[in-house]
Amino acid sequence: MKAKNIFFGFLGGFALLQFFPINKTLPPTEAVQEFNMVQKPPGEVMTLLKHACYDCHSNHTRYPWYANVQPVGWWMQDHVEEGRTELNFSEFGRWSDFERREVLDHCARLIEKGKMPLPSYLPMHPEARLTPKQKALLVHWLRDPVPDTQPAKGAKFVHLPSASDTCDDNENVYCCFVGMPENLTSEMKIAGKNEPGERLFLRGRVFKADGKTPYPEVVVYAYHTDAQGIYSKNGDETGIRRWHGRLHGWCRTDAEGWFSIRTIRPASYPNSRAPAHIHHVVREPDGSAPYYINDTVFEDDKFVDDRYRETERRNGGDSGIVKVQRQQEGTWEGKRFITLKKR
Repeated sequence: MKAKNIFFGFLGGFALLQFFPINKTLPPTEAVQEFNMVQKPPGEVMTLLKHACYDCHSNHTRYPWYANVQPVGWWMQDHVEEGRTELNFSEFGRWSDFERREVLDHCARLIEKGKMPLPSYLPMHPEARLTPKQKALLVHWLRDPVPDTQPAKGAKFVHLPSASDTCDDNENVYCCFVGMPENLTSEMKIAGKNEPGERLFLRGRVFKADGKTPYPEVVVYAYHTDAQGIYSKNGDETGIRRWHGRLHGWCRTDAEGWFSIRTIRPASYPNSRAPAHIHHVVREPDGSAPYYINDTVFEDDKFVDDRYRETERRNGGDSGIVKVQRQQEGTWEGKRFITLKKR
């Protein structure tokens, strides 16, 4: 009798959940902002992206029948909302050229590693299963997005020279150290006094993997957006600076592992839920390969929410969330402690 009551109680609860369906109304979309209008991909590429990406990363989600069954629909809607927050192809035109390039390159990397489409998405969406040939096609185009346009009769095109010899590969972390000054101090100065924005002074200390031993002679590279959320440039950048912009710098930790950064407080990307952040790459003195650590973000940023904190934990490494306080003269100051991973 007890088992029977439990069963009917479960059945009643399940039935009650069905009175709370998800809202499947699709967000409004401006055609001129759509990915296919901005990038003009070849038809085969667009078809693959629609099958593999658009349900979670656009305003054109196709809800299957089981989205009407709760709590499955709630779980699915949460994934869709998170996916649109990370990347929305229906709002692609709102981003700068640099941001588009960075997003497409990131997509190519995820596809190469088999992280996208999500494995959990594939069983019910066989059309999203990419063959090796389809993966290669997508990755190649995403890294070199040539529009699907045909030249007008008699049109002439100028072939721009390759800049690969200047280390312009944004995936190659070694490129971050091209152009680094020979004599580094423990202080990094990124923004000059005429740079628009609120001043920021960040103190940091690097520890070895035990979290206790100060780590001297670690080279830290940092770059970030300007006060408008753009990786702004002077116009003469070459190599990886065409990606990272002019607001970047290097320093080397002192005998006690300390370093500092004097710059401005960066802004979040326009039309994005990503918090304002500073990217960091570290190079240990043992000659091992450099690597990215978690970005520095600011505790008072409205986008540093529970979702961001969970994502940061999944990425591994110590937290980059920093509490900053405005001083009397107007400068924001904060402190970050960094424990490097075991090698």
